[in-house]
Amino acid sequence: MYLAHLLKSPVEMVRRHQDRILLFLALILIGVLSFEAGLLYSRFNQEEKPLIISLPAVTQDTGIVSENQAQKPVLSGVESTASQSNKQCVFVGSKNSNKYHLPSCAPAKRIKPENLVCFASTEDAEKRGYIAGCLK
Repeated sequence: MYLAHLLKSPVEMVRRHQDRILLFLALILIGVLSFEAGLLYSRFNQEEKPLIISLPAVTQDTGIVSENQAQKPVLSGVESTASQSNKQCVFVGSKNSNKYHLPSCAPAKRIKPENLVCFASTEDAEKRGYIAGCLK
């Protein structure tokens, strides 16, 4: 008698929640089938090469340039002839500012080429009225 009562209770519960149970089982079946389909797809597409992302070289003036131009310093006007003898600016400043920076600093990278001023040393920059900016 007790066994019949225990079996009757789950059967009634299944009948009451039949729609929810079927929905749950359908979702589980869809998930398993999707997973298996993904595995099959990856097995058949083994010959694809991996995606390789490379970044282009960046300069101080405009941003992206070709690789053969990436090593050339950005110079202009009178400063370009003076600095070409030095081969590279040790410190840079702008005609529109009174600060000098290392060429690798963020403010130095934002200086337009036509406003770029090159300095051989800190003393040279300070003689011309510039003060220290980013020197990290």
